[in-house]
Amino acid sequence: MKVLILLLAICLILLTDEISAQTGIVNYGEVQSIDMGAPIGPDYRAMLVFNKDNSLYVTRKDSLEGGHIREQKSFQVSPEARHSITVATNPEGFRYYYTPKEKILYSRDLGFKYVKDNTIDIPWDIAEETKMIGVYKVQKATAHFRGRDYTAWFTPQIPLPYGPWKLVGLPGLILEAYDTDKEIYWYFKNIEYPTKHSYLLKPIKNPKSSWISYEEHKKFLIKAFLDARMGGRMIAENMGVSGSKSKVLKTNSYIEVYEIE
Repeated sequence: MKVLILLLAICLILLTDEISAQTGIVNYGEVQSIDMGAPIGPDYRAMLVFNKDNSLYVTRKDSLEGGHIREQKSFQVSPEARHSITVATNPEGFRYYYTPKEKILYSRDLGFKYVKDNTIDIPWDIAEETKMIGVYKVQKATAHFRGRDYTAWFTPQIPLPYGPWKLVGLPGLILEAYDTDKEIYWYFKNIEYPTKHSYLLKPIKNPKSSWISYEEHKKFLIKAFLDARMGGRMIAENMGVSGSKSKVLKTNSYIEVYEIE
């Protein structure tokens, strides 16, 4: 009996190792509705390619959408208000490559900056609540990360610490995630695991000589936010409209919300 239990345990370990060595692809929808209060904004196609060693998340890429997109769209926020934003993709897309052993996330991020970030340590709180997404049983986890409160649903059936964007570190693959009011919302479409398209999982090619740090990128985005706000005030004043004197202390138009000192 002991020998049988030992053999079963060995088989389970070998099966787990075999599964972990495989490459998979998760296809998500990525809805961005910042400041809208509901998941009503543009819905981009997104892809996560992964194996046991690393993952690559890609969104807003021309080929994922079937061609280049750049257009102004209006979304009904309430019966009285509409929100107008630019919906755009580019040839490379925004890319996020995570290496859990090194705990480093390389990205081609906002502003088309190449960022090396070793500061990601999400304080996940894992709950007992579960549900089904497709054929996968997923478990709920919550965390506050860079200015937003997130809920993630991960599956221990694929015990790898990956997810969309920068949401990593759980003991299972994240299939769905969102912040408060789902202004940022990733939803599961389908999964191919294992996949024959393992060639898609490759590091980000940086044409520059070096990577900038997370702190440097943060400073760049804060400056861009303040410059845009000042530009809006100047346009309003040139049109004879009183410029807003808003004392906004957060960059609340980005996924990552930064405090402005």
